[in-house]
Amino acid sequence: MSEFINNNAARIDSLFQFCLDLINGKNGKELISTHQEAIDHLCPNDIIQVVHRLVEEDLPMEDLKIGINKSLNVFHNAIIDHETPELEPNHFLGILMRENGELEKRLVEIKPLVKSFNKAQTEEQLKNDLQEIRYRIEEFAEFEKHYLRKENIFFPYFENQYPEYKCLGVMWSIHDDIRRIRKELLQALATEQADLKLINKLIGDLFFLKYTIIFREEYLLFPVALNAVSSDLWDEMNQQSMEVGFSFIDPPVFTPGRKSKKSKSFSFEGKELDAKQLGNTLLNFDTGLMSLDQAMMLLNHLPVDITMIDENDRVRFFSNPKDRFFTRSKAIIGRTVQNCHPPESVHIVDELLKAFKSGEKDSEPFWIQMQGRFILIQYFALRDDEGSYKGCIEVSQDLTELKTLEGEKRLME
Repeated sequence: MSEFINNNAARIDSLFQFCLDLINGKNGKELISTHQEAIDHLCPNDIIQVVHRLVEEDLPMEDLKIGINKSLNVFHNAIIDHETPELEPNHFLGILMRENGELEKRLVEIKPLVKSFNKAQTEEQLKNDLQEIRYRIEEFAEFEKHYLRKENIFFPYFENQYPEYKCLGVMWSIHDDIRRIRKELLQALATEQADLKLINKLIGDLFFLKYTIIFREEYLLFPVALNAVSSDLWDEMNQQSMEVGFSFIDPPVFTPGRKSKKSKSFSFEGKELDAKQLGNTLLNFDTGLMSLDQAMMLLNHLPVDITMIDENDRVRFFSNPKDRFFTRSKAIIGRTVQNCHPPESVHIVDELLKAFKSGEKDSEPFWIQMQGRFILIQYFALRDDEGSYKGCIEVSQDLTELKTLEGEKRLME
């Protein structure tokens, strides 16, 4: 009997070394021969842990993604020997899988259109086929909700429950690749003189990455998460999903679960207070007194999104305005701000925090164009009376209309 059947640590070590050596350019056939027994007996949990260790090697993300793709091609047969989990349709993961099924249907429907435009006999046929493909690719915007629920709800819970979670950063990076390629494809399809070679390449890349994510979700991440995440947390994730929305399916109807006593009471100065009592608690702001309820109304009615992190880089609070720009969920409370960003932008976050902590900077503005809106994003360091760093806040504001103001307005309309 193989030493790798019951020896999880040895099996994971062998698989990790295989992946690392493959990324570093060693001969694939020789590596397979050396590590064949571990490959034959791998399980989804092994892959999640191996990718976690690979991320900790601090390899360039592009090299890491290419190496993981090659490794999973080798592991494919062993992976599919493990069945995907059987889930209730309204389980959080079951909903994600239902959305995947709807996405796959739409991917299949595009394939005949690709064949058709490559064989088009007339300019009119080519134009019609490309227009139809563009419409289908635009429809994929709906699937953004799937990725947002993963990044902002599922990922924080998984991080909290499973120590070897860093595979999530690789998956988030692929989400961003999908977003980028979809945008490039729509631009190529909108060009008057269509570059068919480029369009074919971008469609191929988009399909490959879409199917890549589906496979890794259903055969690797979801089976591990189902066993790693406490069963009572899935309902919380479902409730937080309602604000984000769902992709290609009707909003599920959830059966209300039993609320724990913790959700109804809080400890305050050694006393147990229910939510109503806590809401009536007076807060002294030196310039005035407000109840907690009033303070929350004030914050939520400001025309800005506010997120606060503490001196340990952990999210402590976010406001809940009517119209927000960036997805937020309660799952991010307590999460490190680094894990709230895709891997490629974490270095910017770290550089800014370093400048705040050293006192080199007290604020930093950014501005972006998003869905036709001009968004200003400002960061401010928080310091106590002695000047010690206590965290920072992110304040985001839509300046689209404000940029158009001219003259004066002195009367109420």
